[in-house]
Amino acid sequence: MLATEISKAAAAESALRESLSHLPPFRLQAEKRLLHFRRPARTSRGELIERPVILIRAQSGERESLGECSLMPGLSPEADTLDDAKLEAALRTVEAQQALRPEQFSSTPALRFGIEGALLGLLSPTAALWDTPFTRQEQDIDIHHLIWMDKAPAMLAAMREGARAGARCLKLKIGALPLADELAMLRDIRAEFTDIEIRVDANGAFSPAAALPVLHELAAIGVACIEQPIAPGRRQDMSALCRCSPLPIALDEELIAATTRPEREQLLDLIHPQALVIKPSLHGGLSGAAQWARLADERGISWWINSALESHIGHSLLTQWCGLTAPERLHGLGTGKLFTDDTLRDIELRGHRLHWKIYTGKPRASVV
Repeated sequence: MLATEISKAAAAESALRESLSHLPPFRLQAEKRLLHFRRPARTSRGELIERPVILIRAQSGERESLGECSLMPGLSPEADTLDDAKLEAALRTVEAQQALRPEQFSSTPALRFGIEGALLGLLSPTAALWDTPFTRQEQDIDIHHLIWMDKAPAMLAAMREGARAGARCLKLKIGALPLADELAMLRDIRAEFTDIEIRVDANGAFSPAAALPVLHELAAIGVACIEQPIAPGRRQDMSALCRCSPLPIALDEELIAATTRPEREQLLDLIHPQALVIKPSLHGGLSGAAQWARLADERGISWWINSALESHIGHSLLTQWCGLTAPERLHGLGTGKLFTDDTLRDIELRGHRLHWKIYTGKPRASVV
């Protein structure tokens, strides 16, 4: 890994830490919203029709900003435990400190992400949080084309649609349909579109014994990488798989349980993955994401940022963070078309790239 790339990740981590410890006097409040999907979203954890979110509102004088606490049932560590009393207690604690400490709420990542977003918004007079090539409209962010879980013909049609629309990368879930059907889909799309990158996400669908033959099948098709082939928590098995896999393995759910720097270092040094899929809402907020990225860079591990069904509030923060830390990479961010009652405001989709709409001045938090 180039020293400049490591220093860039380190600079972003340091700048975030500094920003969250030097804030104007503020108050915090929480409010709940319910968003509705345009179409049922089929995931590895069932079908979603609506999406509850908690908005964190920060106020400082006449300035006001919002952050998003977006909980994933069955996945977010705090999904079943963050009740109104605990939420209120957390906000009052941060208010009393008038700062957000570096690893505070690291085990409740969605909450930390929401508070971070609200507080960072107080530091800039515009919607642009950092002065970067992205917010200067000089560079857009490439994203993958996500294929939602469905029956095989519908998924294949969606893959063709994305490829014909010019997507650089197709991302689809595997492990829910019969393996033969999934492999046939991938072979068909590879035969039609020889240059497109294909990423797959197994969400831990395969057993340690069954995973390696599947990886060989995927490698033969030309799949670029697989996310979380076996369930999290099987670290020795995952380490062995990473050592002999014919294609890169990216960790995703495996990262959730590691909430401190020593735990994260231990996980990476044991498993030696080829890549990380970093989701701030699940992996320690932006502060956790910055630390994961820095640790990955130091070890020559690839990484990219993924969204986790956030509304435009969380999406804007994630996209700007990508613009700050790794604008040249292809990330797994949403398109802003998930919900009937929520749309992107400061970002627009141009093909398969995210573009900052309006640059209205240099943000206070200037890093690059």
